[in-house]
Amino acid sequence: MVNKFFKILSIEFSDLEESIETLIGSILERYKRQEITEHVANENSSLLRRELTDMLIIHKKIMELSSDDYQTVEEATTAIIDLIYSFTGIPEAVHSFMEKRVRKVLRYMDEVC
Repeated sequence: MVNKFFKILSIEFSDLEESIETLIGSILERYKRQEITEHVANENSSLLRRELTDMLIIHKKIMELSSDDYQTVEEATTAIIDLIYSFTGIPEAVHSFMEKRVRKVLRYMDEVC
């Protein structure tokens, strides 16, 4: 069950990362259509790129955890959320986005499994 949790979580994190990439693309499109200034486009896309980089780093660290080290999904959830918040000096949104995905997978596992 814990192994399945990690697999689904990895998919959710990849989806989150793709969403951020899509947002970056939409900012550049808005700039091309002259809906926003170059300064706004640069600032917003820079922030999103930073958040994406942080998410990728955390995602990688989480996937380095061994599902065999946890007896329950709840234990794994606690360890993962603790790991997410152990990264300091990054935008709080990263913590929040990633924790929400963890909780989403936990809810899914509770309902389906």
